Amino acid sequence: MNKKPPSPGPRTNKEAVVALMLGEIDTLLDKLGDLKAGIDSATDKHLETIKQLEEASDAYHQAVLTANLRSKNEMLAYLETVSKTNVASTAEEQRMVVQALIRDAVSNEIIALKKVLSETSANHQIPFKERWGSLLLGCIITAIISSTITVSLIKYVGLN
Repeated sequence: MNKKPPSPGPRTNKEAVVALMLGEIDTLLDKLGDLKAGIDSATDKHLETIKQLEEASDAYHQAVLTANLRSKNEMLAYLETVSKTNVASTAEEQRMVVQALIRDAVSNEIIALKKVLSETSANHQIPFKERWGSLLLGCIITAIISSTITVSLIKYVGLN
């Protein structure tokens, strides 16, 4: 029968203030725990977004490489066909035909890349206007590489 009497409320103002402060500290600690959980959740979402953007970047890089390789192979096949057949046209006419084919091929590849990029942007909620600079740079680099290859092949075949 060693029962403790129920603890009475705070006996003094000082104890009342201490009890109030401890209650406030406990509430602040609960809020701090909630804040930490929110920050962890936001970090996880941020990391997932980064992962998705990296995957989109890899997909874009592969699309550009595939397009360049396909264009190169098509150009080589075409130039091989032209070199094997006896064409009665002049070198100037041949050059104009090659340039027109290159323009068509590059134009089609740019349209296909724009479509892939817009779909990728829509899937990952990336605003297209923010990426136009990198798209333009990619197109310029692709055009320069294609032009360089074309000039080299034309000189190699001897169409000049």
